[in-house]
Amino acid sequence: MLGILFVLVFTTPGGAAVQGKYLYNLSNFTGTIRYEWVRVFFDRVNNEIYVSNRSDRSVRIFNENGMEVYSFGDDEALGAVVDGQIEKDGKILLLCYKTDESGSKYSIIRCNFRGEPKAEIDFKNIPDNFSDMGPMRMVLRGESLYLADLNKMKIVITDTNGVFKEGYDIVSLLELKEQQRAESGLGGFSVDKEGNMFFTVPTLFRAYKLSPDSKMVDFGRKGSGPGKFSVISGIVSDDEGYIYVADKLRCVVMIFDKEFRFQNEFGYRSLRPGGLIAPSDLEVDAKGRLYVTQMRKRGISVYKISYK
Repeated sequence: MLGILFVLVFTTPGGAAVQGKYLYNLSNFTGTIRYEWVRVFFDRVNNEIYVSNRSDRSVRIFNENGMEVYSFGDDEALGAVVDGQIEKDGKILLLCYKTDESGSKYSIIRCNFRGEPKAEIDFKNIPDNFSDMGPMRMVLRGESLYLADLNKMKIVITDTNGVFKEGYDIVSLLELKEQQRAESGLGGFSVDKEGNMFFTVPTLFRAYKLSPDSKMVDFGRKGSGPGKFSVISGIVSDDEGYIYVADKLRCVVMIFDKEFRFQNEFGYRSLRPGGLIAPSDLEVDAKGRLYVTQMRKRGISVYKISYK
């Protein structure tokens, strides 16, 4: 597997210290796994990385060095796995879709550590205005499950047994017109350890932070230079409070501090190791490693975040 080959960082005039250094791509013994349109999630107890791939219905598990150690999936009982999370006791929650005569329906299935399905979560008390959700993102924080429908721009929070707790219609919060729901959509969605929700709206060239008390702030400016938004996608915040935003067109990941001030950006458009092609989704683990999914079967690139 490739080691550290490139460090490409653009700094602000003030010389911000936070940096992203390319480490490697997630791999197996035959080389880089040529992923595209996948989701990354973590077992933070065992320091393992999970990748769900809806195209082949697989879930692969990697050790903290980025090498594949186990896989499961392609199970009719699961259907197409689009996202997942790991509970404290090691059980795996999978967001899955199945198609029958009535169409495509989602479910959350609780599996054992081998990926064998054991039970399906039964949702309760979901309000009518959120009953049409088709979530493609699922995040577990504490005892709360966050489900985000990127197309309809809706978020539902339940407990781990599926009981409704809260719901957010982003179109209403942003005071957009109903027509903009279909024309916009969310480019990325994540939740930090304090329960703050982060999302991007590419058509508005803005990123947002929605706190548990329903206060919302936005940041970002349209442009083609460092720190500016072009076609933005994934967004995530690390344990230090830094916020990372992927830009598909510029092929970079931008870094902002907790006050939304631009710090640095890294990446460049290239097929070489360390380069990025349309970076899409972002996830960060507890050890300060940022995982970047991308297009053209470039796989998942891993960067080490350093603070000085």
